[in-house]
Amino acid sequence: MDELDVPFPLLVAVAFAFGACIGSFLNVVIWRLPRGESLLWPGSRCPGCRTAIPAFANVPIVSYLFLRGRCRACGVAISIRYPLVEALTGALFAALLAAHGPSARLLIEWAIASALLAVIFIDIDHYIIPNWITLPGLAAGLLISIAAPSLGVGFKDAALGVLLAGGAFWLIAEVYPRLRGKQGLGFGDVKRVAMLASLLGTSAAIGIIFLGSVIGLAYGIPKLLIEKKGMDTRIPFGPGLAIAGLVFLFEPRLWARLVDAG
Repeated sequence: MDELDVPFPLLVAVAFAFGACIGSFLNVVIWRLPRGESLLWPGSRCPGCRTAIPAFANVPIVSYLFLRGRCRACGVAISIRYPLVEALTGALFAALLAAHGPSARLLIEWAIASALLAVIFIDIDHYIIPNWITLPGLAAGLLISIAAPSLGVGFKDAALGVLLAGGAFWLIAEVYPRLRGKQGLGFGDVKRVAMLASLLGTSAAIGIIFLGSVIGLAYGIPKLLIEKKGMDTRIPFGPGLAIAGLVFLFEPRLWARLVDAG
């Protein structure tokens, strides 16, 4: 940190502010991408009266608090999700900086965290994981493993993870409908696991599948009991995998260490 000559707490604060700004854009992605709308045009608008939101009223988190969660034009209530996504993104950016320090790798980690946050909320709302998030991430992971393995994992590790983790999920997605007569695991989950494997490696991918399954059961079982639809209950698996991905983003070798400790 001496080389930067900037107090570390200030760097963390800047990371949080930058993350909150990215979170504001993620809100646009979460709302518009599943609907096939442009991410760039038109600008932010009130969901009620469709009035354009000026820049001074669109400051992440601050504007929501200042306006008490309502549109300044029509007074309609604005979802708490907007500042929540901004705050979560800011917190993740700050936490990753605090955990790993400033580096080129940190920019990749921020990009992964942003993609996973978008996936969580899109999957909750629509039960889909857009290809526009997973496929570029998969391609980027493999490219980084070839061109700059020091920023990620080596190509062999990335490719093996894609084949094992992605292949296992692909097999489940193919076989389950043939046995049950209905879709179980979505192919969006297949591509997302492959993306994480390409970026974090084989060991992390295995750990993500295990932890993601546990998290999925943690919110899936109560959903089964509440809705009382039995095996017909729709449970998005994406949020569990994404949360697990965030955990392993902080410590990609967590699974290997747990196995070694056992």
